[in-house]
Amino acid sequence: MMSSDKGNVYFGTILLERNRWAAGKEPSYLVSEWIPRLKQDGFDGIELWENHAALCDAAELERLSDAQLPVSVYNSYVTFEDGAEESRKQAAELIRVLGAKAVKFNFGREQSLLDTYTRNWNEWVKLLPGDCRLLCECHPNTVMEEPQAAAAAMKAMDRCEAIVHPFHSLGPLEEWFEHLGSAVTHAHVQYRYGGQTFRRLSSNQEEIVEKLNLMKQAGFNGSFTLEFVEGTGQGEEHEKLYEAALDDRNTLKNWITTNTL
Repeated sequence: MMSSDKGNVYFGTILLERNRWAAGKEPSYLVSEWIPRLKQDGFDGIELWENHAALCDAAELERLSDAQLPVSVYNSYVTFEDGAEESRKQAAELIRVLGAKAVKFNFGREQSLLDTYTRNWNEWVKLLPGDCRLLCECHPNTVMEEPQAAAAAMKAMDRCEAIVHPFHSLGPLEEWFEHLGSAVTHAHVQYRYGGQTFRRLSSNQEEIVEKLNLMKQAGFNGSFTLEFVEGTGQGEEHEKLYEAALDDRNTLKNWITTNTL
């Protein structure tokens, strides 16, 4: 069994970021201003969207590195193609400065470049703290989008763990655990009702409990990040998004504590 932060629920700072999909992806708010509230409301840490650190000023970076809540996951978008060595080095430096406990990363979509991705990833890992967990997001439109392919690729990636999307999964969720087993240690939470509109977990408790129970029976012993919530892409009002995030957090914590909703 790989290391994990059993039952922890993290706040993904991308959740409140209205520019997450905009050109340039310039941060629109200061994460540090939300951290006291996140701590008070019971979040166990944050998953920090890369540009909230890479494009902030020195004062904000210092506030983040000294924050009351840890950077539990650094949400990186580095690429592993040849020629991106400098951006990977900069990401590694930020991970060290922030004391991030884990880093999320993605491979690209070109199957013909898998060996290149793997080679560059293995070189990049040498720049990271030895206790920093390595979380591969098994994401659509990447070489890791299918469980069997992801499991095969990860055999050449020492210490690599996997992120799945239990409530918006590519194919049957159980297949991810069938092929990756205990390597699945983290989950990105976004519940898309009918595959489209973001909804609260509490809006369909029967389906959510079914997925969570499946994960438990498969041996999942990991953590969760709230990535997108009800209201994402629909006006981007921080208070409404945060209210939905709190509801999702409470739903997850209730299940973690009681195995029921």
